[in-house]
Amino acid sequence: MYEHTGEKIRQLRKQVGMSQIFLAKDVCSQSEISRVERGLNEPSYQMLWTISKKFGVDINYFLDEASMDREDYFREVKELLEKARRDRDYKFIEEIVDQEAGNPLLQKGNRKRYLKWHKGMVVYHLYNKADEAVTLFLQCLSNSDLDLLITELDMNVLNSVGIIKRNEGELNEAVYYFEKALQVLDRMASLRKERIVRKIYYNLSKVHTDLEEHEQSIDYCEKGRILCIHEEDMFLFAEFHYQLGRNHLLLGNEEEGLDYWEKAKNVIELQQKTSLLKFIEKELETYRLKGIVE
Repeated sequence: MYEHTGEKIRQLRKQVGMSQIFLAKDVCSQSEISRVERGLNEPSYQMLWTISKKFGVDINYFLDEASMDREDYFREVKELLEKARRDRDYKFIEEIVDQEAGNPLLQKGNRKRYLKWHKGMVVYHLYNKADEAVTLFLQCLSNSDLDLLITELDMNVLNSVGIIKRNEGELNEAVYYFEKALQVLDRMASLRKERIVRKIYYNLSKVHTDLEEHEQSIDYCEKGRILCIHEEDMFLFAEFHYQLGRNHLLLGNEEEGLDYWEKAKNVIELQQKTSLLKFIEKELETYRLKGIVE
């Protein structure tokens, strides 16, 4: 399967007069390029993406129908999109979505919905079109009846809708969509261990704080914090502590609030999240100097 891909890379490289060393720069080693061209190694999606950019061609040029239909191909696309989401690199997400729009095997079923979900992110974060993004998101759901949703993607999509509603100041609408996402767990308990559950708990805690419903916010923070401990996974652990501290300070529980913020700071230091550490240090300094929560 990948002998075909390697041969296409070799032919195009020869055609433009490019050496293996030049092609390998910022991609991989020269020996790896050689092994790919000889059909000994299978190139990753990331490698093909970078090589296609160097040649100025569509990535699909290197792929035959069989290779595009591989499940590991779609998995690599997902991994690239997941990293771009973590980095909030919506321009790169747009490039991938536009690129894969020409791949018919990623334009059906769950794969199509997954790519459309990312298109909605681009529409909102790059072009500020909230209504259009929400419309796209809702088209990604596995069922138009929100009480019949059963997939992890459904939960992610509803979470995205909730985020937009909160950002646009539609707080009760945000709560509605976040709660609908959690209701998927009533039908698919196996999803309870997925990180999306903690994302939704965290987002619900923030919107309840916005609504000055601090006890509800604290409840969701505690659920998320306990889930982190149970799963032995630090994802959002610091953020839950920060949000707990914020709520307690807003309720006038200064000692408890500052204690949670200090715990959040300690976790963030261990995780080496520089920008987040600066943020919470500034929050602590502001509160200690002025006695206010910004």
